[in-house]
Amino acid sequence: MDDIPKKLNIEVSSRCNLNCIMCIREVVKEETGDMTLETYKALLPVFPEIETVNLIGIGEPLMNENLIEMIRLGKAHLPPNGTLSLTTNATLINRHIAEQLVSSGIDDVVISIDGATAETFNAIRKGATLDEVLRGIQLLNEAKKKLESQTPRLGFEFVAMKRNVAELPQLVDLAAQHGISFIIVTNLLPHTEEMNQQILYDSDSDLAIELFNEAKAESQTFGWDLSLDDIEVEAYSNALFGIPPLKDKMRSTKPVWTSVPGFNEYMEKQFRLLEKIVTSAREQNVLLNLKSLVSRDGTSIAQVSQIFDQASAKAQELSIALDLPPLIPRTRRECGFIRDRIAFVSWDGFVRPCHNLYHSYTCYVNHREKSITSVSFGNVLQQDFKEIWNSREYRSFRRYVDRFDFAPCGDCPHADGCYSIVAPVFRKDCYDYALPCGDCPWARGILQCM
Repeated sequence: MDDIPKKLNIEVSSRCNLNCIMCIREVVKEETGDMTLETYKALLPVFPEIETVNLIGIGEPLMNENLIEMIRLGKAHLPPNGTLSLTTNATLINRHIAEQLVSSGIDDVVISIDGATAETFNAIRKGATLDEVLRGIQLLNEAKKKLESQTPRLGFEFVAMKRNVAELPQLVDLAAQHGISFIIVTNLLPHTEEMNQQILYDSDSDLAIELFNEAKAESQTFGWDLSLDDIEVEAYSNALFGIPPLKDKMRSTKPVWTSVPGFNEYMEKQFRLLEKIVTSAREQNVLLNLKSLVSRDGTSIAQVSQIFDQASAKAQELSIALDLPPLIPRTRRECGFIRDRIAFVSWDGFVRPCHNLYHSYTCYVNHREKSITSVSFGNVLQQDFKEIWNSREYRSFRRYVDRFDFAPCGDCPHADGCYSIVAPVFRKDCYDYALPCGDCPWARGILQCM
């Protein structure tokens, strides 16, 4: 039986008038452009069955000269309870555009804003100033008042990183002052080594950290040092888990501890305690990257959590909905795009499955450079959208991803030396899957967006 997605994310432009330091556009390996009206109209037949349309991508939607007409067409074809939203940097909003947006019937306008002070904002969102963005918001509010409209709701989207996270509570105040009703906070997906130093979140997953901390606590009751400074952690990891492919080694036989350099009686006590948590980890299909876990202190995570708590308390006081991302990745991975039945359409009409595979680019995941190649299931200029969505290839893809049996690359103790991960072009993981989903930051809960 044919079915349909619940949500469409449509990239009406991949061009932008800014050069934000964290934007993946800096490393996208594709041409940029604006979606044509012909391409957009090819999607309209499915709108009556869609719950939400979000005009979002790697570009600035207001660069597309047909944007207002696209919004009006979209609202006319959506069901009465359907919503249409737009994410913008707000720098191109003048009085005329503000009134056009309000009168178009758009439900939500989300403004990208990555600092609450001019100094921080201007340094991150190069080509823009905080004052002009606030001016654009003011014009939207004035247009709503003039046209006596309750919509669009206005929201902020904030990419949290080391250089701006301390301003998050201040951003909540700024939101209250400018009629902002919600704030979406996401973590950073770095695309350079410099930006990789700006991430706030942990590399190890929640269950891995929990199991290792239990072992550390137990070791302290015996007066043992579980820092493992006196052994070669990587050699121990290999003895403990074997070598890839990990799918065949997750429940391997007892490791040969005596093969670890420097093995002695005290080390054996450490190993026995670690074997206890590793056994528990295996039962839950959790991998422990001991090299990473040993060096982890959690101080920075605790500091950011305090800032998040302060921002949450302030948001609650000011009646602003604040959506915060986790700082520790989930062990239990799932694709929210498949779960929530979301499809993506790039500016040139190609139907894509998710944010991760929207474009071809390079990024850093768990401090390792990774190459991503976009995935497409067809083009709406050549084939009906419903045919693409219900094609055998796309259905098969959704089944595979929904099952999420990909290699757990995010917690893998061998990841740093794994050719599947560090190869210039991703081919397949050690479970033989040709999709780079194993350590996807969206699947691990780290990244979120509209």
